Amino acid sequence: MARPNSFGGDGVYASYHLVRINIVFFLTQLLFAVATQTRSSSSSQLYSLPVRSPSPIEKTDGRHTRASTIAYIICAIALLCFITSLYRGNSGQTSIPATGFRKTDHPNFFHLETLDHRRPDHSDKIKYWESYSGNFLDCFKLSEEKAGEHFQINVLLIDSGIDTNHLTLQTRKEEGMIKPWHDYTVDKAGIAGVSLNASESSLEDKFGHGTCGAYIIGKFAESAVVYSARVFKDTGEGGVSRIDPADVAKAIYDAIDNKDGVKFDFIVMPLGFPEGNGGLHELEGAIRAAYNEGIVLVAAAGNDGNCRNPAPPACYPQVICALSCDGNGTPSGFSPSIHVNASNKEFLVPGEGIECAWIQPGKCHRQERNPPGSTRPPQPDEKSGFTYVSGTSFACSVLAAICIVILERSYEIAKRKYKTADAARKNVDSIRRYQLREILNLMARPQRGAYLLVPTQVTDEMLEKYI
Repeated sequence: MARPNSFGGDGVYASYHLVRINIVFFLTQLLFAVATQTRSSSSSQLYSLPVRSPSPIEKTDGRHTRASTIAYIICAIALLCFITSLYRGNSGQTSIPATGFRKTDHPNFFHLETLDHRRPDHSDKIKYWESYSGNFLDCFKLSEEKAGEHFQINVLLIDSGIDTNHLTLQTRKEEGMIKPWHDYTVDKAGIAGVSLNASESSLEDKFGHGTCGAYIIGKFAESAVVYSARVFKDTGEGGVSRIDPADVAKAIYDAIDNKDGVKFDFIVMPLGFPEGNGGLHELEGAIRAAYNEGIVLVAAAGNDGNCRNPAPPACYPQVICALSCDGNGTPSGFSPSIHVNASNKEFLVPGEGIECAWIQPGKCHRQERNPPGSTRPPQPDEKSGFTYVSGTSFACSVLAAICIVILERSYEIAKRKYKTADAARKNVDSIRRYQLREILNLMARPQRGAYLLVPTQVTDEMLEKYI
């Protein structure tokens, strides 16, 4: 599942610091040798030579002196950096290894990162997310009957699958809000003539990545019917997956063809690929085709850090790009921050400290009772737990949920105005196709080169202008 990182152990810390101490000692000796050479060279020039015009040899000695001085300064800077690093390492060391901090090493650099809620730096991120989600729910809380009773949005989630054996997602599956689509990790999936029922394996998840995304979307967007397209292939290397851009393109084309009678409103892609990856040309063509069909596409920017551009397909102009921040709006260190699409804004949404349904029993910070309210303790192998995750993949799911809730609110307003569900649905579908980005722009607040989504900035009065 997730490959643990080894950050702890007294022996590991001790040997690591011993190496740094040896390096500092070596640099000190080198610094002393350079200083001695510099002083001896300077003394020779000052006392041993007569006062006359400098010869070519003396000029060379002067250059050596300057070079020695530069080396002296460089060594001093290096020594200071190592001493500072040693101090920080000692001050941040704990006696308990941080085994709750785990990553899944995807070659496509989309890491699934879980957070240990006991760590102070993680607990702050969790609090920030809880504050943001509270404001998000309060702002978009449906005041009337659930929109899902008359209004549904079909979402294709292209990810690692969805584990509906988890208690929370099992309930949504029973309600018809999570459904299988296709499993592109097996040879028979995606072939013409294969029925939707033959892809029940798309409701399996070995990594937990897609399960988290489905949970986030369903938690906030009650009208979302999430269909699972499974594209993460297990390499058999202990939690490492492989994603083929051709599989993602195939899933998009299948969604456009609508052979199973499902008309998709959104395609959510919490994944991405390095520039130059084979198959991106085909993927870009699929993205354009879906956009021309009026499907809204949302994708994660990537986790390569703020010195990199968003990854394909998030960097394509037809796609709404999700960058990550914490609940306070501070951009995540792993999130790209360069604005590459002059015509499209890249939106910052929380992607740190998000509580998600987790598929590994015993590795969760809490577990729900089954059924809720039961006094029976959860069983060791029961999938009912939750953990905290971070990454632009989860920011992507949050952004998709925000988009869907905008439509839910718009549907409420349109229903009051037009009195019939069909007329309201038609109006909201037009908003989804042509005006959704404009409404997101109303939510956006400039933040360090990107645009932080603040849902409280959009009111019903503002949405009425689009009805």
